[in-house]
Amino acid sequence: MKEAVKYTSIDAVEGSPGTWDVGSRSNSTVKRRVTMSLHPNTPPECCPWSLVSGLPCYHGTAVILLNHGAANMHKFVEQRYLSATWKEMYAKEVTYDLPAQHVIDGIMLEAKQRVLSGEYLHAPKALPPPRGRPVKNAGERNKSWYEQGSAHPKKRVYLCSLCKLQGHTRAKCDLRQMFEDQEVPPAAPPWGL
Repeated sequence: MKEAVKYTSIDAVEGSPGTWDVGSRSNSTVKRRVTMSLHPNTPPECCPWSLVSGLPCYHGTAVILLNHGAANMHKFVEQRYLSATWKEMYAKEVTYDLPAQHVIDGIMLEAKQRVLSGEYLHAPKALPPPRGRPVKNAGERNKSWYEQGSAHPKKRVYLCSLCKLQGHTRAKCDLRQMFEDQEVPPAAPPWGL
């Protein structure tokens, strides 16, 4: 809520009840359209953040604070985040039974016997060096499949620098709008220019 209070440009859209335009803090010409939902426990529609998370984004929170106040914020949060839902979930006294100790001991004994017999051991096999005179910068030695393991990535995985998810970069992140409003311009270097 501390971030949402910083939004000062909040205007109602004429002819559309429940729709508001919220000005960006970093760029005053950019407006975000916030549409309030008529259903209970539904965050306002503004950006992908509110649609994915179930919580209102900063723009939606600013409109809620203006119209309904901080005490009614829980009415615009999805049901799964409310304390009543959590209390119901843990009130059912759900128990998870562990296997008996003799079952665990049997599994451990069988695993030790297989390791000692050599049945499940795979010794890593190093690849022979390439033929011919070595070059100056040969790089990292190639490893066999046993040395790499089955989970060795085949190629580099790029992550988004904003949301830390793979499959896209910062330029195509759906949550970019939320992070742009939080960014602070970099400070000048201490040695001056």
